[in-house]
Amino acid sequence: MLNHVSERLLKIIDWFVPAELRVSTANLWQARIFVISHLLGPLSAIAILGYLYRALQVHDIVFWTISALCGAFWLLPFGLRFSRTLTWLALFSFCDLTFTSVFGSYFYGGTSSPFLPWCLAALLIGFFYLGERPFLVLGIFTAHLVGLCLAYYFNGFPELVPLGELSTVGVISVLCATLYTSMMAIYYAYVTTAQSALRQEIEKRLLTAAKLQKAKLEAERANEAKAVFLAKMNHQLRTPLNAIIGYSEILLEDIDPDANAENEADLKTIHNAGRHLLSLVSDVLYMPKIESANIEISRRSIDLAACLDEVASTCRNLVCQNGNEFVFEKGPHLGVIDTDETRVRQILINLLGNAGKFTENGTVALRVSRVATPAGDQIVMEVEDTGIGIPQEALSGLFTDFHQANVSSSKSYGGSGLGLAVSLKLARLLDGDIQVQSEQGRGSTFTVRLPVGLPPVAAAA
Repeated sequence: MLNHVSERLLKIIDWFVPAELRVSTANLWQARIFVISHLLGPLSAIAILGYLYRALQVHDIVFWTISALCGAFWLLPFGLRFSRTLTWLALFSFCDLTFTSVFGSYFYGGTSSPFLPWCLAALLIGFFYLGERPFLVLGIFTAHLVGLCLAYYFNGFPELVPLGELSTVGVISVLCATLYTSMMAIYYAYVTTAQSALRQEIEKRLLTAAKLQKAKLEAERANEAKAVFLAKMNHQLRTPLNAIIGYSEILLEDIDPDANAENEADLKTIHNAGRHLLSLVSDVLYMPKIESANIEISRRSIDLAACLDEVASTCRNLVCQNGNEFVFEKGPHLGVIDTDETRVRQILINLLGNAGKFTENGTVALRVSRVATPAGDQIVMEVEDTGIGIPQEALSGLFTDFHQANVSSSKSYGGSGLGLAVSLKLARLLDGDIQVQSEQGRGSTFTVRLPVGLPPVAAAA
C-alpha cells in the first residue's frame, strides 16, 4: 500500500520534470526536490501570513507584496515543466526567498521576526541549486543583508506588530524552516554517500587498470623475449637438421639397395626423422611471425588452375604414402585471381598433408570451384578425406595453437598441432576463411574460401 502511494506521488511530481532533466539520477532527484519544496514550502508561509492578516489593522502594500512573493513559489514547478531548465528558476527562487526573508524581517519584528529563519533556508537553496556559482550566491545574499543593515541603521525597525505577539508564529516558522532545510540536507547526504561509493569504485577500477597495464607490459616483454629466442633458434636448429637431411640423402643416393638393405632402411629412418623434425621446428618458428603480423603478403594475379596443378603434383606422393587414392577435381572457368600464390600453396599443402597423414587405404580429394556470392566471386577449395575424423567436442578448438584432437592421435600420428592454426591465420590474411565438417570415424572436409579480387580497401590503396 505504501509503495503504491509512493509511486502515485512520484508520478505526480514527475509530471513537472521535463525529459531534459531525466538524463541522470542526480539531475532527476534534484528536479524532484525542487518541485516538492516549492509545492510544500509556501504552506509554511500561510501560517505566518494568516497570523499577520489577523494581527494587522491595516493591510498595506508591504503585506500584499510579501503575499505575492510567497505565492510566486507555487508557479515555479509549472515554470520548470514549460521552460525545461532548472538553473534560472533556481536563481529566481533563491532571490525571491532571500528578498522575502529580509523584507519581511525588516517590517515585522526585525531580529525577532518569523521571517528571519528563512534567510538560512534561502542560503541553503542557493548553494544547493547553484553550487557551481558560489560567488554569485554569496554576492546576492550579502547584498540583501547589507540592505537590511543600512535600513536599520538609518530608520530602525518599524513595529507594525508588537514583538510579544510574534513569539508563537516565530516558533512555527522555525519548525517549518527546519523541516524545509532537513529535506534538502537528507538528499545532500544521500548524494554525498553515493559519490563516496562511486569514488571508491573508481579507485578500484583505476587500481585494476594499473595492474592490467603492468601485466600487459610484462606480457609484451615476454613476447619480445620469445621472438628473440625463436629468431636465434631458427638458425641454430635448422643448420644441423639440414646437414642431417642432406647427408642422409647423399648416402641414400650412393648406397646399393640390394647389397645394403639394412643400411638403407636405417638411412631412410634417419632421413624421415630429420625431415619430420624439421617440419615441426618450421611450424613452431613460423607462428610468431604470423602473430606479430610480420608476414609479407604479396598479392598478384595468378593462374589458379596452373597453381592447383603444381600443388596436386607436389602432394600426390605425400597423400598416397598410406595407400590412399588421390582425387583432384577442378571446376571450369577458375580464371585469374588476385592473391598470394605462396600462401595459397602453403594452406593447401598443410590441409592435404594432414588428410594423407590421418587416412589409411582411403581417399583424399581436392575439389576446387568458382562460385558467385553477393559480395563477389569466391574460390571454394575443399579437401575431403575418409580418415579417422574428428570428435565433435574437439572441433571448437581445432584451429588453436598446439591443439591435438585427442591424445591418442597425437601419439600415433605426431605433429606439432600448428598446421591448422597456421593455415587459418594465412587464409584470414588473404581475406578468406576455413571451415571444417567432420564425423569421427567417417572422415573430414576442410573448406577454404578466398575472394577472387582484392577487397575494396586494398583495391583503393
